[in-house]
Amino acid sequence: MTSASNGDPGSDDPITVLTFDLEEKRYCVRAASVASVLGVTDDEPLVDADDPWDAGTLSAAGERIRVVDLPRVFGSSFETAARVDDPRLLVFSATDGDDRYYGWLVDDVDVTRTVRTASLEAPRTNTTHIRGRLEIEDSDVVWLDERAIHG
Repeated sequence: MTSASNGDPGSDDPITVLTFDLEEKRYCVRAASVASVLGVTDDEPLVDADDPWDAGTLSAAGERIRVVDLPRVFGSSFETAARVDDPRLLVFSATDGDDRYYGWLVDDVDVTRTVRTASLEAPRTNTTHIRGRLEIEDSDVVWLDERAIHG
């Protein structure tokens, strides 16, 4: 694998990221790791989950998807009262030990962007879930590490 597909910090290789929103903040993840983006018409089963890191399982196209409720994980509160009307689900190509795909519930999904990994700044806090920050079209974007989030 080349560093372009891994998004290794410090290299100057281009990598494509998919940007998305949680509340008023912009995030991104490696586009190559996302298999699809789905609309969620009924998020009611996820609202009362005890653990937002494992908020439940949804089914789509005959596949089971283990959901991480990112608005509750990274949002300003653990409440779901301010959930958007039409959340999206980023479905990753990786699966867990029970053959469920990983999915992240997010507020909105934007488009893919090509960035240079050399512009990635270290996280401002000590965390394993954030690769760093970068600027995309004059906006501060937090790059999440899907491998660390999936465990």
